[in-house]
Amino acid sequence: MKKIDMHGHLGHWAFAIPHCGTAESLVHLCERYDIERLAASSTQALTYDMQRGNADMAGAAERYEQLLMYVYVNANWLGASCVEMDRYLPEQFAVGVKIHCGYSGVATSDPRMYELMGEIAQRTSLVKIHPGAPEDLAAFADAYPELNIIIAHAFASNYPVAVALAQAHPNIYLDFCSSHAGRGKVRAALDCLGPRQIVFGSDVDLIDPAFVLGMFEQADLTEEEAQAVLYDNGARLLGLA
Repeated sequence: MKKIDMHGHLGHWAFAIPHCGTAESLVHLCERYDIERLAASSTQALTYDMQRGNADMAGAAERYEQLLMYVYVNANWLGASCVEMDRYLPEQFAVGVKIHCGYSGVATSDPRMYELMGEIAQRTSLVKIHPGAPEDLAAFADAYPELNIIIAHAFASNYPVAVALAQAHPNIYLDFCSSHAGRGKVRAALDCLGPRQIVFGSDVDLIDPAFVLGMFEQADLTEEEAQAVLYDNGARLLGLA
């Protein structure tokens, strides 16, 4: 089955991962696992240099049609983040925005994050965020109903809270990629929420897509659920439907 992967990264991490970290390694894994489109952000942008990392991600997305770009933004630098969004979001390959509160050191409760979310909502309909406090994500979803919010990793072992948030807010989506599989959580989320607000994300190439695909295989998805989660929901969010 063709897939759309809503969670990837371009660049090297501080781990001993062989044959990873390049646009070519991402494309190779896309081809291996029948991933038609991969929405990714730059590791360098998240961890060190926002502008240089975004430029690298844009270059990769221009070269390879499988790759789509999340523009990384940082609430520490509101003006510079707006410049980055205005530079890349008009491009066809740029599909949304990525926030990482851990690396930026700005919690979702910080007033700067609320200001940044307002700027994001003026420019795009898709943001992927990690991590975040449930009450703040609920406030963002309420304030900007046209902004689709992907909760990266679905709060990991605290996924029931993420499921409850999605149940209460139709513009919140869950991505279950994780370094800890958590047996049964995908099935539990599907039974509570249905398939429409769950997307496939692998965290490639920090994690091989096979690991996360195994979580969905263990969940015994119906054909309808698999089609929605692995492809249709991502296509709709990316404007590919």
